[in-house]
Amino acid sequence: MNPFVENLKAMENVTQVVPSKMEKQIEENKKLFGRRIKQLKVIINNLNYLSTGNTYREFIIDMSSALVHGRKITPKMEFAIINIVKRYSLYLKKENDPDYQRKKLDFIENSSAKIRLVKRLLLRAKYTIGYTGRSMYFLNSVEEYLKKDGKLSVKQRKALNTMYKRFEKRVDNILKIGLGK
Repeated sequence: MNPFVENLKAMENVTQVVPSKMEKQIEENKKLFGRRIKQLKVIINNLNYLSTGNTYREFIIDMSSALVHGRKITPKMEFAIINIVKRYSLYLKKENDPDYQRKKLDFIENSSAKIRLVKRLLLRAKYTIGYTGRSMYFLNSVEEYLKKDGKLSVKQRKALNTMYKRFEKRVDNILKIGLGK
């Protein structure tokens, strides 16, 4: 007998494994977006860029899992993934720029000095223990945020400015009363 014919008869009983639609989509995503998958992993693992619990970080994780687990990628999703990578590359460019780092450190030092000034005014203003404690807690949290992120929001700046004015006015009134004017 012909060995080729015998081989064909033996193969009739063998079931062929056909990749599922999901497996095909996973392979297609790996082929089309392999580089993006790697980039998103790096972005997700960089906790200095985005801390855990951040909603933008959760979005990046969702996009990454969509690529990895074979979800069909729409043009809108692809555009979002491209923007994620662009935004991260701008962040890295800033973080590696010595001029930017120097300006950031100067801002942190100047702002920390101003926060310490507000703290000193708070203590000199002789408010109640509860008010002083709450205010100090707020000032400490703003200072921690400043040191961690290197920036202050507009609302934080306004709050610090308002506190400074209020404390300064109270200290001036205490001095006026103390001098008998």
